[in-house]
Amino acid sequence: MLMQGLRAATFGTPAVKNKHQMKVVIKHSIHLLLIAGLLQSCKVTKDHTRPELNLPASFSAAAMGTDTGIVEIPAYRQFFADQALVELLDKVMANNPDLLIASEQLLAAEASLKSVKLNYLPDINLQVNAGVQRLSQNSMMGSFAGGLLFEEYNMAPAISWDIDFWGKLKRQREEALSGYLSQAENRRALRVQLIAQAAQAYYNLLSLDEQLRIAQAVEKSMRETLAMLQTQYAVGDVSSLAIRQSEAQLAETRALIPEIKAGIKAQENALQTLAGSYPDAVQRARSLQNRAFATELETGVPADLLANRPDVKQQELQLQGANARVGIAKADFYPTLRITGQGGLNAIKATNWFSIPASLFGNVAAGLTQPLFNRRSIRSAYEQAVHQREAAVHAFRKSVLVAVEEVSTSLSTITHIKEQLTEAGNRKVAMDKAMADARLLYQYGEANYLEVLTVQQSYFQAELAHTMVLQKEINAYIALYKSLGGN
Repeated sequence: MLMQGLRAATFGTPAVKNKHQMKVVIKHSIHLLLIAGLLQSCKVTKDHTRPELNLPASFSAAAMGTDTGIVEIPAYRQFFADQALVELLDKVMANNPDLLIASEQLLAAEASLKSVKLNYLPDINLQVNAGVQRLSQNSMMGSFAGGLLFEEYNMAPAISWDIDFWGKLKRQREEALSGYLSQAENRRALRVQLIAQAAQAYYNLLSLDEQLRIAQAVEKSMRETLAMLQTQYAVGDVSSLAIRQSEAQLAETRALIPEIKAGIKAQENALQTLAGSYPDAVQRARSLQNRAFATELETGVPADLLANRPDVKQQELQLQGANARVGIAKADFYPTLRITGQGGLNAIKATNWFSIPASLFGNVAAGLTQPLFNRRSIRSAYEQAVHQREAAVHAFRKSVLVAVEEVSTSLSTITHIKEQLTEAGNRKVAMDKAMADARLLYQYGEANYLEVLTVQQSYFQAELAHTMVLQKEINAYIALYKSLGGN
């Protein structure tokens, strides 16, 4: 490093004795500020520009056959139609421990950002010093001083100012702001993930309720069938084999009921944990058949909505930070200017400390530092920052690719689940009718007990399958909501 001292105005050892000297100090200080302001207009770094992405115009034209697009992603209070779920999500947003931790970390980052945003301002410190020195009479200086005591009293503000004429401090502020906003998007990503996780767990709970209701209804029907077979066995119309088969089928169905109840309790506990509460029952809707969503998302999804995704925003903010670091590294090639100044009261006797203007003093200095030889550390740091920025570009583009893939997959899944749900509904209707027909035919001797047992088992499977497909459809919509960035 080559230090070129540009001493603009110095009044150090001798005190300022008149107003003319103070005017000189002020005059030179103003000149330095003007020069610094002119130099500050120099710019050696580039602002961030978003890389070209060539996104598709819409996801819906090919998949859904419509051009009517949604404008923005609705908030979860407007998206979910179930008020019990909305109230549960409110609790999750207010009390989830992970979200509270992320909020406090964000506030800590905000406190740090407030300091960095003011890095263009000078540092000002007040120095107050008082000292007494007695030299040894046997020392070289003490032998001449004759054992006198030396006193010095000083009170003066000190100013240090780094002038940002290459844009380095500006890029430091950009980097800090990008880091803070990136952390804010990380918290929003956690929030969206919790919304999707809680909503899926809630509808899984409703699905388990429905499975329990179906199992109990089928178990009741099988008990009635077994009672009827026992009556017929008593009069010799059926063999004991019919009784044993009916009992085995009933036991199999009954074994599912405690398993489903255990799953319901585990799901309730998981939901309460997400909401920051201890295990307890969860207030919920009575049926899975109710309309789950107040807004349709699959109709007209423009690709521009991907910008709402927190992971895409986070990657772009990290790219902005990487671009700022390139600017910081590039500015290190150029000279740096620091202005320092001090002025106040100085005296060698305490009685004269506040004697004005005799005790007044002041000095202003500017130092220019130009790197000459640093073992290539500055160039290496710059090259490293450039490659890290290029890596951030690729990471940003990858996040957009992943976002497009997730939305496209969710839309395709919804389309095919609708077809599956239609067929599962047809199967359910057919088995409802078959169940009623089997009972009637058996009563009139037109069907045997094996046919009745087979129909009961098929009816049970059809009801469960319809419930599972309905749950899959709801989860697919929640996945689409999450893939679009939620709100």
